[in-house]
Amino acid sequence: MKRVVVGIPASYDKDQNLETTSTIEYLKYLKEKAVHTVMTTAGTSHFNLLSIEEIHTLNKTVVENFDGNKIIGIPALSIIHAKKFIEIANNYIDENTNLMLLYPERFYSEKEIINYMCILRECTKNKIYIHGKTIRNAAGGVWDYNHKTINTLFDLGVLKGIKEEHSNLSKSYDFVSNLDNRIDVIVAGGSMRRFEFLKSAGANSFLSGVGNLFPHVEKEYLDSGSLSSLEKEKKMFNIFMEFGWHKSLRIALKYLGLTCFYDREPWPQVKQSEEQKIINIIEEIKNE
Repeated sequence: MKRVVVGIPASYDKDQNLETTSTIEYLKYLKEKAVHTVMTTAGTSHFNLLSIEEIHTLNKTVVENFDGNKIIGIPALSIIHAKKFIEIANNYIDENTNLMLLYPERFYSEKEIINYMCILRECTKNKIYIHGKTIRNAAGGVWDYNHKTINTLFDLGVLKGIKEEHSNLSKSYDFVSNLDNRIDVIVAGGSMRRFEFLKSAGANSFLSGVGNLFPHVEKEYLDSGSLSSLEKEKKMFNIFMEFGWHKSLRIALKYLGLTCFYDREPWPQVKQSEEQKIINIIEEIKNE
C-alpha cells in the first residue's frame, strides 16, 4: 500500500520540559487531514535530547492519541536495555503499532545485527521495523544495510519493514529492488523526490516532508502523481535544507501554531533572517 508516514517531533515548554499537549493537538490535525501512519524516530523525535522515560512518554502519547498505524522508535540500546525498553512499551502499544529498532554502533558483521533483531523480536507483540541508518564500520568507513540481511530477517518472521536511508542513492535503488516485495519499504531523506526515484525499485512509502505541514500536498501526489506537489516540495526543501531540515521544520511547525513552540538545548540559534525565509516559503505554499 502506498502511503505517507509522518514523523512526530518532540515538543517542549518554555522551561525545556517535554510537553505532550501540543503533540496531541498535532496528532488530531494529522488525523483530520487523512494521515494514516505516524512514526517516532531518532532524529525528528529528538531521542538524543530525551531521557528513556521521556521517549516512553512521547511514544505512549502517540500510540494513545492516534487511531491509525503507528511505528514507534526505540533508541540504540544494548540488548539488555532494549529488552527493558520493550517490556515497558508492551504495556501501551496496540495491534496497530510496530516497534522500530536502531542497532547500536559499531558494525562488525551481519551476524551480530541479525542476532540483535531476532532476540528483541521475541520480546515484541508484533513484527518489527528496522531504522536503516548508516552505521560506522569498526574497520573504518561506514556500512549500509544490504538486501541479504533484510531478506533473511523477513524470512525468519522478524521483520515487517524498514526505514530506508542508504547513503548512496544509486546503490539504494539496487538495495530496494532486491528486497522481498512483501517488505514495507519507507524511504527517508528526500520524501517525494526520493520516492519518485525508488518506487520502480519497490519502495511503497515515504517519510513526510512538506506533508508534516500540509498533508494534502503529499496526498495529491500519491493519488495522482501531481507534479505541482513535487514542485512545492522542491521549493520548500531549497530553503529548509539551507538551514537544516529539523531546525527548519520546528520553526515552520511553530509558525503554523501546530507544535514545537520551544526548543531544548543544545539547539542551534535561529536568526531572524532564516526564520523569515522559512515563513515566506510556507506562506507561498499555503496560498498556492
